[in-house]
Amino acid sequence: MKMVHERLIGVTVAQFVHEPDIPEVVDVWLLFESVTVGVMVAADWSFRIEPCVPGQSYVMEELGSRVDVISAPDDVPFVRHIGERLIRVVERFGGGVDGTEQVGAEFVFDSGTVIAESFGGDLLMSRG
Repeated sequence: MKMVHERLIGVTVAQFVHEPDIPEVVDVWLLFESVTVGVMVAADWSFRIEPCVPGQSYVMEELGSRVDVISAPDDVPFVRHIGERLIRVVERFGGGVDGTEQVGAEFVFDSGTVIAESFGGDLLMSRG
């Protein structure tokens, strides 16, 4: 992947906001020195890592909700690695009929790891 060995310079997220619930991160974009990579769960619940740029914020009036595209808050695990190089990405497989569908990935930085995965159609992130 093009992002390996590059320095992470920023993290952007799309978060679903439905008052009074706590906003939920639904997509993440990792901004590296020469490429921006989306980490997300597709409509078919498959996990994706692909070059792309952040989308625009939008309102879903019929649901009384919105999606805000913003700089990632501090509780997004990738944020603590801004300024570090990505050492490697270890993809995780196991979904689908034959176990070959990508279900997540482990992002290894200089000072630690972030695990991102699809679970029930949601993007889950944790420190490794």
